[in-house]
Amino acid sequence: MRLPVNIFLWTFGATLLPVLALVWGVTAFSEQRFQTEVNREIGDNIQSLTGEINNRLRYEREVLRGIAHSQPIQTMLNALVASAEGIRHPDLTSDRIRANSFLAGLQRTVPGLGSIRILDAAGNTVVKTTLGRAAPPMFQSLSQVNYVEEELDNPAFLNQLQSLPMEDVSFIMLPPSLWDVAPGQFPSMLYGVYPLRNFGNNRAGYVVLNTYGEYLDQILSLSPKPRKSHVMVIEHDPGNPQRDGLVLYNDQTGRLFVTPEESNPNTNPQYAQTIDHGLFWQKAVALSNGVYLSQDGKTRTYFQEYHPYPYSLVSWFVMLKTPADVTSAPFQDIHHSLWGFTLLALGISLLLAGLGARYFSRPITRLGLSLKHFADGNPHEVIPVDSRTTEVRQLQQSFRYLTEHLTEEARKRQTAERQMLQQAKLASIGEMAAGIGHEINNPLNNILTLTRLLERQLPPDKAELRTDLEDLRAEALRVGHIVRGVMNFARQLPPDHQPTPITQWLLDLIDRLQPEAMEADVFLNLLLDDQDCVASFDPNQIGQVVLNLVRNAIHASPPMGEITITARCKPDSFEIEVLDKGKGIEPELLDKVFDPFFTTKSVDKGTGLGLSISLGIVQYHGGTLKIENRQDRSGVRAFMSLPREKSGPRVGH
Repeated sequence: MRLPVNIFLWTFGATLLPVLALVWGVTAFSEQRFQTEVNREIGDNIQSLTGEINNRLRYEREVLRGIAHSQPIQTMLNALVASAEGIRHPDLTSDRIRANSFLAGLQRTVPGLGSIRILDAAGNTVVKTTLGRAAPPMFQSLSQVNYVEEELDNPAFLNQLQSLPMEDVSFIMLPPSLWDVAPGQFPSMLYGVYPLRNFGNNRAGYVVLNTYGEYLDQILSLSPKPRKSHVMVIEHDPGNPQRDGLVLYNDQTGRLFVTPEESNPNTNPQYAQTIDHGLFWQKAVALSNGVYLSQDGKTRTYFQEYHPYPYSLVSWFVMLKTPADVTSAPFQDIHHSLWGFTLLALGISLLLAGLGARYFSRPITRLGLSLKHFADGNPHEVIPVDSRTTEVRQLQQSFRYLTEHLTEEARKRQTAERQMLQQAKLASIGEMAAGIGHEINNPLNNILTLTRLLERQLPPDKAELRTDLEDLRAEALRVGHIVRGVMNFARQLPPDHQPTPITQWLLDLIDRLQPEAMEADVFLNLLLDDQDCVASFDPNQIGQVVLNLVRNAIHASPPMGEITITARCKPDSFEIEVLDKGKGIEPELLDKVFDPFFTTKSVDKGTGLGLSISLGIVQYHGGTLKIENRQDRSGVRAFMSLPREKSGPRVGH
């Protein structure tokens, strides 16, 4: 074989092919990892949405229970019993006025309670308020009892009401004549029903609540939309063909939960069975949780099944629809560049083989060996740059840059994996913390209530018992403070970005901290490099982070110590640095400072949630937060960097 051909084959086969294979492999691996991260990010976003929806629906069920047990409703139980028997109770008018006043005032005070009905045991509407307005009793029955809506003659509906369990909220669909929607529309949500029981333990009537889903629209419209996605919510009710596949919410078409007569009267119902000829709905019902690629390959829909109504087979599919190329588009330029690089390398190899086989063979052979070592797993392999030929030297430099770049990318990837593990741990602990917080709050409120009752009933001469009760209340309040910290840690609210002048914002924060610093005999020194810097962020949330960092510095500083707060404004970001002169943090504890409930303070001075909450806030703003010892171990350096313009979360939230 001729030497130029031999050199060409060695150059291309021993050096370029392994590198190209490595680069293509890294690209394919990166694309696969990116797809996995996008799937995880969108899945976490859907879980976050269902969690917020579940909290709102739980709240509405508790409101319905509270209405049923309220004094104005309990007072009219006898009138409801008489109404169901066709007897006009003498107190019906006064009871109805009190109930209307109470319910209308409640709707004006507590937004989101669309319509509230009080039905008698026969299912007839005795009281109805809608959006803070009471409906008059315009319909007279044969028994001279006036009803707000036409008297029902629907035995099936009455049997359904009578089968509902007592002391629990059930969800049913009212007869069409009672729907709070325009003709041709379907209510987005089932009606919540709570049976009323009189003193004889018999059914006296029912409280019916329809919230219209107003707050669900707000939750879905304000939620983050990762990867240019659109939100959809579809109902799955296999026992009701009219509602099975009904689209309840679709921000792409403007479909909302709210469907009273004042909203969207001309919008026809939409069904999932019309999407992709029904193929999407078949897959969603079969899998409950997964991803669907449209027939035209343009969109990818992520879906999860969620059960909004307890003890019901009705479920919702919460979905995020994204462009199908959201994961492949960032790699298109890389693929084109790799093909171009391959062709360029082939041409250079042919040119080198023709110009001088002997002159090129030795450095190219060494280059091939070095690249082989690097490909075999030696990241410290140094690519030699010793050729006197410009082309070969450039080739050597290019491969050296490539290996250094790949090594750096591997290091960055390992760092990102550690950050994702930290975020996953925070999210898991946050869910657990929210559950614990809810479970503790109820008995804690009972303790405080009983303490107040006992204090009122104590004789004046029981000073010692009164002191004990005060101590008990103080301890309960301290537990409440800890529970609120737990709940704040679990509830990451979306930031409200506002254009904020950095200088005045920091001066206000320092003014709030001066009393604490003076009490600790610590001096606060504020340094600003740009008096006119303006950035877009949530001043309350980021202010909470700065207050927490400076307070930690105050607690760590000795008397007569100095804390330096430095703000730097850059074209795309701004930075805040807090330096104290305390004892620093033990090296083995640095990796734990962002762990929830980790603190070096005494039990009565902190819950260990401050830095965890601060980290979540900063990452939600698309920024970074670092806590590290100063080089001479003369204190701690807290460093925060945020984009000056609104940005998405830096880590899946």
